[in-house]
Amino acid sequence: MEKEIRFALVLYGGVSLAVYMNGVTQEFLNLVRAAGVYKELAAITRSRFVVDIASGSSAGGINAIFLGKALANGQSLKRLSRLWLEEASLSRLWNTDLFPRSLLSGRKVYSMLLNALNDMDEMDAREGSGRLQPEMDVFITATDIQGLELPIQLADMSVAEKDHKNVFHLRFENGQENDFSRGMNPFLAFAGRATSSFPAAFEPMRLEDSNDASSDASRDAPDTGKFFPAYVAAGADYSRRAFGDGGYLNNKPFHFALREIPRRVSDLPVRRMLMYIEPTPERACGNSTQASPGAIRNSLAALITLHQYETIREDLQNALDRNRMIERVREITRLVEQDVETWRRGGNATPSRLAGPAYTRRTLADEIHARGPGYAGYHRLKVRAVTDALGRMIGDPAGVEAWRKRTYSEEESARSESVFLLHFDLGYRQRRLRFLLAKLDEMEAPPRELRRELSRISRNLADLECCAHEFELDSDQIDSAAAIVRTAFQEVMIPAAGQVERCLRRHALKPYFDRYEDYDQVTFPIFYETEVGETERVEIFRISPMDAKSIVDETASAERRRKLAGTVLFHFGAFLKRAWRDNDMLWGRLDGAERIISSVLPPGSEHAPRLIRDAHLAILKEQFGGQAEAVYEDLKTGYEVDRRIGVFTAVSLAARCAAVSLKMLISTWLRVAFTLKLGAFPVMR
Repeated sequence: MEKEIRFALVLYGGVSLAVYMNGVTQEFLNLVRAAGVYKELAAITRSRFVVDIASGSSAGGINAIFLGKALANGQSLKRLSRLWLEEASLSRLWNTDLFPRSLLSGRKVYSMLLNALNDMDEMDAREGSGRLQPEMDVFITATDIQGLELPIQLADMSVAEKDHKNVFHLRFENGQENDFSRGMNPFLAFAGRATSSFPAAFEPMRLEDSNDASSDASRDAPDTGKFFPAYVAAGADYSRRAFGDGGYLNNKPFHFALREIPRRVSDLPVRRMLMYIEPTPERACGNSTQASPGAIRNSLAALITLHQYETIREDLQNALDRNRMIERVREITRLVEQDVETWRRGGNATPSRLAGPAYTRRTLADEIHARGPGYAGYHRLKVRAVTDALGRMIGDPAGVEAWRKRTYSEEESARSESVFLLHFDLGYRQRRLRFLLAKLDEMEAPPRELRRELSRISRNLADLECCAHEFELDSDQIDSAAAIVRTAFQEVMIPAAGQVERCLRRHALKPYFDRYEDYDQVTFPIFYETEVGETERVEIFRISPMDAKSIVDETASAERRRKLAGTVLFHFGAFLKRAWRDNDMLWGRLDGAERIISSVLPPGSEHAPRLIRDAHLAILKEQFGGQAEAVYEDLKTGYEVDRRIGVFTAVSLAARCAAVSLKMLISTWLRVAFTLKLGAFPVMR
């Protein structure tokens, strides 16, 4: 394979539209496996496929968790598909508690999720193929109903603010950690149950409730504190916090995926794609001015609808701005070599790279004399950036700033700031390796072994940065804390520099390594306080029923058919009928396959129509066998799912909802009565 196509997925909330999203994630799992038609797609593009980031909320969060587990352990999504098709029925989920707190039973959902996760591990023991890719990060949003009180330092005082947003960061990485192992299943089920606590339908979830419900909770129980770092730092008891649906405040969690992309390192040249799954996208209806709203409509907009409307424009604009910055810097760096040559022709010698002992005696004046006055601003910016990073690590930015000024100097060679940079400037080493990898990718037929080795070294430096929070640092003892960081950094950075030099000996990249500071002097001030990371642009695509048009084009003015049944009854529709769930999962697979293929191949590719048709027929053959061709033609020409609920179903649904709602009201009244009389909340389950 000549390159790697990496996908970051964003999965929205959507209640029963989770079934459609599950169909899409099945295709991404098949893509990573290079199964079926995706094997040919990999051969055509000469690429391997990796889904290394997933960010999900509510129903999308559940699918993200199971996809992460499947990729981490070489498992399939068959068990989750069975859960959605066979178990996700309202008739099985009604809350039968004597004193219900919600219409549907959260305990049943937690048990279903936990059983599905455990069954995946049982299947893995028989047929698992091992980890499918080197790493993945999964972000699951949730809402802390109470809110975590955190301080904000003003000029003259500290004020408090509550933070209700929360995210569970799950990850796996070769040889280091796996948050998707069997022992993590109770917590994964908790995270899935918490993020999908749709208001009124399910009550919020507490971690201690999952311990009560799980017979596996006490056996090999993991340390869950790492998933609640802000609570641990604040000394708050997170196990008894009630976490509600992630969609309350963050139903479209792009931020976490976009933030993680810059931290990635690959053994191969990378093409980066971000794909978001939106089962019910808005339909364009123009900007014609509507009549002024009445009192009721205005009140509903102020109290309900506008608060629920979440835009993605800012998040996507940030990604597009990053793309423009990358293009701008590429253009600038292409001219740096020309600028250096111009500098030489003017009779100026380009300073050679100094070894450690010689470099430590360099003052800022020495550097300005050798490199010109423009170097001063670059040097000071580096010193302050490293100071800020060390301050965040130790937990006392102001104290570290004062310590650095006491310990190091711009003017005195005996305690030069060059020593400070030599000991603590991890960022410079990371930037240099990313630059070398980018230059290597520009060469024709670059040595794969060299790229693999440089990527390994780059990943070691990235791991060092990630593990820095594990250092036991005392912010009251900055000297000793800095010494611990320096020792840890030197144990990795010094061997890394030697390994890079050995790799590049007599290679065309060696001059770039030696003169990297000429390039960094130009690019670092541009990238300062940005997270660009991977030097590839991020291509953004959407997966929705409207975007996959080869079978049914929902955007066509003459087309009245709609693919999904889960959109009815406020997106609870698919939970009413098994046939509706079968329909939505099938369309998820068909649409997912089409959008993956059309996005990976260049526009107008001659291969796309054939591969899309082959993928569709393969999916239909799994479900309909020899009738796949006939079903395919029926889907194209006239089929549409019957979305009518039926009188009996509607009456039964209303009656059951009313009965549980009445019990909820009685339970609430009794709870209030006890509170007023006894001054304490009774525990009623």
